[in-house]
Amino acid sequence: MAKKLIICLVIAALASTSAFVVHVITVDWLPNWIGSQMAGKQVSPSWDVRYIAMTTSIEYGIACLFLYHLLRKKIIIKGKCIAILILFALLTALHGALLRQPLMDFIVGNPLQVVLVQNGFKYLVWLLISFVTVFAYERFIKE
Repeated sequence: MAKKLIICLVIAALASTSAFVVHVITVDWLPNWIGSQMAGKQVSPSWDVRYIAMTTSIEYGIACLFLYHLLRKKIIIKGKCIAILILFALLTALHGALLRQPLMDFIVGNPLQVVLVQNGFKYLVWLLISFVTVFAYERFIKE
């Protein structure tokens, strides 16, 4: 059991490290490259963009529904509220928003109240997606 746990931690560390290396490399040169590509160009948000954003946001819902479908038999036995919390934790953690982003926001100098409000809204998004997914699935799809 301990050996399997250690192997899992090593795999998780390798996976995280691979993504982190790409992040660190791109954070140095990507903003400059984007700036050079965008020189002289004007980007202006409009309501048309919001309609497209709203339409394509179904990607989150589909992914969440699929993830819940895969996990459901393991997590629904604890009840809907626990299933919602597990799904919420997974979704936020996959986006690095559960612990990493609030911690990084605080470490770089944001006041605690800014960190709490800023990340609280991110938490609300993933909590609502989890809530709707679990309750709707259990109401309309339940196997």
